[in-house]
Amino acid sequence: ASVTILATATSSSDSSNSNNNIDHGATTWRVDFVSLTLSIFQLPIFTQKFKEGTARTWKMTYLDGDTRIVRAGKTGRGEDDWIFYMRRGVSE
Repeated sequence: ASVTILATATSSSDSSNSNNNIDHGATTWRVDFVSLTLSIFQLPIFTQKFKEGTARTWKMTYLDGDTRIVRAGKTGRGEDDWIFYMRRGVSE
């Protein structure tokens, strides 16, 4: 199974970022979600479309070239973080 997330991301150090009062560095992104699709054997079985303005702050830890630990939450503060383990998929 795979999950595809369609979103736009802005680095917290990007000067166009609307959340300029918080700068966590180049490893933090503001992610505005468009949709999320769950697929099995490249066949989509579920798609969730998000309301405009659905956004989260992602704080990335790079383990290697293919592996990330992402702490994601509404505010960017530790008390609302969810932890995600991500590996780069193979595109065909």
